[in-house]
Amino acid sequence: MCLEAVCRDWWCASLNYPKKQVVGDGMPWIMQQKDEENSSSHEFISITRKKRFTIDLPEFRNSLVLFSKQGWVLMRKKNFCESYERLPDSLFLMNPFTKAKIELPDVAEIWEYYGCFSTKAGVPEQVLLLGAGKSCETMLRTNYIGDVVWNEHFSIDHPIVYEGCCGLISTKEQIYYINIWGKMIIYNMFNQCCREVPGSRNEMGVNYIVEHDGNIIKFFASSYSDKASFSISTYSDTHTKWQRLSKNEMNNISLYLSRSHNCFCARDRGLNAYVLQPNYGGLPHSRLLLGYNVLYYDVADGNTEVLQLPFEISATAKWVDIG
Repeated sequence: MCLEAVCRDWWCASLNYPKKQVVGDGMPWIMQQKDEENSSSHEFISITRKKRFTIDLPEFRNSLVLFSKQGWVLMRKKNFCESYERLPDSLFLMNPFTKAKIELPDVAEIWEYYGCFSTKAGVPEQVLLLGAGKSCETMLRTNYIGDVVWNEHFSIDHPIVYEGCCGLISTKEQIYYINIWGKMIIYNMFNQCCREVPGSRNEMGVNYIVEHDGNIIKFFASSYSDKASFSISTYSDTHTKWQRLSKNEMNNISLYLSRSHNCFCARDRGLNAYVLQPNYGGLPHSRLLLGYNVLYYDVADGNTEVLQLPFEISATAKWVDIG
């Protein structure tokens, strides 16, 4: 099933698309390629239920996951290593369970970019891409589903140098992303102005951001190891800074975290965090990613452990919200 990107009338019609998920338990799952590279067969793994199933779709072949929400997955063809000749269907939204597909306009650049999207009544409404523009300036592109071109956005008050992305969230007219140094940039879509929220000078480690009940939450870990210390903060728009939360102020949630991919927050018992921990085969300076371990934090008790799972977590693994 495919929605042609020609007008916004598709959205009303899309409300009739089947949305019920047969496996969704309210928790994020891991999505990864199965077996050989560029396979059209992908595995979905629940670390809490220790279950796995496989879906084989031609759209999965040669594709990367950028973002997911409410059963939909934003994917791009792995054509950034190809020549300037574009591959067809290079950027699209897919619901693996209903087989619904939304085509998006092509993106000319061959370099890396990050993506997310907002939804309305369980259907994608607006897609956002973030990457480097000319002179390494941060560039934002948006596309309301059905638009035939991407709209480009730049900060009108001062340019923001692009320094990588470790988290990207879109909420109504605000866009939040955190760079590799822990600085969060907030872009207002309405007035096209940016604000910068610096990271703590005393924090040397890994930062993750998630959305929870309309708030932006930052989870900080001092390292990738199971010996890491951690803290949780919430962003205060009134004071334009992070405010540290005590463990008692955050209850009944689990965080699903990954360094360079989208992270999630789900309602659960206690206060837990599951982190995709890169596995470089014990070589500290290696850049060859062999796969992931899942590091579990019991934030309330302060305990950590590497989960022993019956499935191998590959280097292509991403957290996905399957509904």
